[in-house]
Amino acid sequence: MSQSLLIAIVFLLGLGVGSFINVITIRFQPDKNIPFTQLVGGRSRCNFCGHQLKWYDLIPLFSFIFLKGKCRYCGKKISWQYPIVELLTALIFSGVTYRLLRLDAIRLVIATGSIPFWVWFAILLFLFYSAILIILSIIDIKHYLLPDKYIYSAMGVAVIADVIFYGLSKTKKFNFPSCGLNFLSSYMDYFNCQFNVLISYLLGAVAVGGFLFIIYLLTKGRGMGLGDVKLGLLIGLMLGLTNGLLALIAAFIIGSFVGIILLASKKKALKDWVPFGPFLALGVFVAIFWGSFLVESYLSIFNYLI
Repeated sequence: MSQSLLIAIVFLLGLGVGSFINVITIRFQPDKNIPFTQLVGGRSRCNFCGHQLKWYDLIPLFSFIFLKGKCRYCGKKISWQYPIVELLTALIFSGVTYRLLRLDAIRLVIATGSIPFWVWFAILLFLFYSAILIILSIIDIKHYLLPDKYIYSAMGVAVIADVIFYGLSKTKKFNFPSCGLNFLSSYMDYFNCQFNVLISYLLGAVAVGGFLFIIYLLTKGRGMGLGDVKLGLLIGLMLGLTNGLLALIAAFIIGSFVGIILLASKKKALKDWVPFGPFLALGVFVAIFWGSFLVESYLSIFNYLI
């Protein structure tokens, strides 16, 4: 399978997963502990007229376009969340897949003509991570809440994946990078190789989650919620130490920039709560997509100054 075809397939998969994410986030009710099977089960209906929707009303993105953003049965406008989340998920899925395929460790393996199973595992794993981050971000924006059940479930997957990566790193049979997956510049391999893969992921969880926990304690929960701390732990387990720290730095920079804009436009006051989960998720995607560029740019400027 060519890389272009794979990315196209992942894009279509992302549209479908985006539709699934819409179901989860729209039906989510913070005051009710709805079982996951009940949350995603049942036939879809129009939020206004209650008419049961047909399969051709539910084709991700395309149904919204063909119906011109209105319900086929009552004519009410459909929320823009549906196409935006579907398209965003598809773009993130295809982008993450492309970025993984461009990692030096994976490119070298693919060049041999024999693709080991861990490459497919890594792609599916990071697609899962991406979906979780999108779900958490939407719920946090709408309800100022990061549900434990999604974070803990993702943590369980991340821990299992970290153990698998550690096992792969201890053998040369599968050509897994001995220092783990690195979305940053090759310059960071030196730091990544100071610890084994499992320790790196655990240190990432301690560093990212621990820093956010300190802010939580210092501000007595006003500047950072426990949900953000738990999400920080998850991000560390997902990315490891160096990748996780860059994601954290990016999250604070983006969050500060957006916060200044909200204050300047008087849409928020200093005492108002701004969900930080979406910024942490953005930080992860910044590290994945542009981590290498940012590190190399910083080092080039630093070398120029000295």
